[in-house]
Amino acid sequence: MAPGTPARSTFSTGALAALLAAVVMLVLAALFGVPVAPQLVADRLTALVPVGVFSAVLAGLESAAKPLVFGGVVVGQVLLGGLLGVAAGRAVRRGISPLAIFAGLLVAAWVVLALVIAPAGGIGPVGATSTAGVAATAIGDAVEALVFAGVVTLGLTSTEGDPAVDPGRRRLLRLAAFGVPGALAAAYLARFGVSLAQKSGVTPASHASGQLVSPITRTADFYVVSKNFIDPTVSLNGWQLSVSGKIDHPQTYQYDQLRARPSVQRVTTLECISNDVGGNYMSTGQWTGFALRDLLAEVGLQPSASHLVLRAADDYSDSIPLVAAMHPYTMLVYDLNGAPLPNEHGYPLRLIVPGIFGMKNAKWLKSIEAINTDYSGYWQQRGWSNVATVQTMSRIDVPTDSGSVTAGTAAMVGGVAFAGDRGISRVELSTDGGHTWGAADIQPPPSSLTWVIWTRSWTPAKAGDYTLVVRAWDGKGTPQDANDQDPLPDGATGLHRIGVSVKAASA
Repeated sequence: MAPGTPARSTFSTGALAALLAAVVMLVLAALFGVPVAPQLVADRLTALVPVGVFSAVLAGLESAAKPLVFGGVVVGQVLLGGLLGVAAGRAVRRGISPLAIFAGLLVAAWVVLALVIAPAGGIGPVGATSTAGVAATAIGDAVEALVFAGVVTLGLTSTEGDPAVDPGRRRLLRLAAFGVPGALAAAYLARFGVSLAQKSGVTPASHASGQLVSPITRTADFYVVSKNFIDPTVSLNGWQLSVSGKIDHPQTYQYDQLRARPSVQRVTTLECISNDVGGNYMSTGQWTGFALRDLLAEVGLQPSASHLVLRAADDYSDSIPLVAAMHPYTMLVYDLNGAPLPNEHGYPLRLIVPGIFGMKNAKWLKSIEAINTDYSGYWQQRGWSNVATVQTMSRIDVPTDSGSVTAGTAAMVGGVAFAGDRGISRVELSTDGGHTWGAADIQPPPSSLTWVIWTRSWTPAKAGDYTLVVRAWDGKGTPQDANDQDPLPDGATGLHRIGVSVKAASA
């Protein structure tokens, strides 16, 4: 490297190295489940951000939050790589050998990944508590560090200092050697970002606009929520469910053993705790599996057990009180709508708990531990509800907000209402902004654990702008909370209202 090589050249070399390392990191995560550094950093950031700020950001960005966080962390990684490239360039100018620089960068990068980011992300030094395990984490971090250190070293010892190569050719060689891989890496990361934005980890349920939902949601239309940039892909080879803790007979179960148990099918609605008033982050599915309490009876719960800790293959954890675990309708399930769970819904095994928001219905389940104290899981550590009881909600799906109907003509108004395992006893609709109310018809639900579909015929007498509002009562006769409250921390409350334009009948 020539003494006069500009700092921007060494910065670009370091930035490129970090970019390529990021690509390698994502590939290793997808293929082998190696922890993703941006995910670990994002996990730590969400834990440190004050609850109020977190709520405001989540509400403002919605599904864009995850790709923006990922992009921000990767940009930070690239900038850090650029600064390390500049530092390495100065070391070369001081006469330090390329081999020593390579070794120093290799060790430094590995230490940061394995001994700083991994513990900060909650998986322990070198992923000691990660599902991937210490060996896979250590090797994955080593590969990423090797890519970074190797690219930086190669860049610093390239043709920059060769007087036999003219500047134009030098630039061409550098473009070929580093520009092409950099462009490909950037394209890969951009494609990953687009995919992340499309999936967003928080995908609302899909149903035709201006139509009532189906009683049972098609699997393809089911809402999806995940904390991850890359969800785990669980192989049955080596997978097992372990049950331990305050029990008499610790057990491990293989997938075939669980499927061979007497099974039951139950239709249950799931709702995300981040679902806003009138939101679509809820779906209803037919689940196949078996009662969790039957499994607990086999292992022999000790009298001191009060909670179950649930751990998943993506290093997610949460807990439920024993009273919820022993509910006859709390299930361990392996099928959704008659087919094995799709990966995004927790293959090979997940939990379904009536009356509790979706975050406690753990996916990719790998272990259950009975303990004698409460336990704060991933989202509880970030300020979300520990109890997570489903709030009574109701929603207008037909007509759409800002839609129109014709004066003097009967129009159908309808939607869904849900109160977890409490059921829905009554739904009312107001067509004048909440001043007067009328009872709506309720269709028989698929089960006592699902939403209900409600409808009411409305014939507006004259043209104008109207505000429609809906409210519901749960099965115990308790009215829906009309006070407007954001989803964080206990789930949204408030009444859903839409604006409808009534057009005059044509002559």
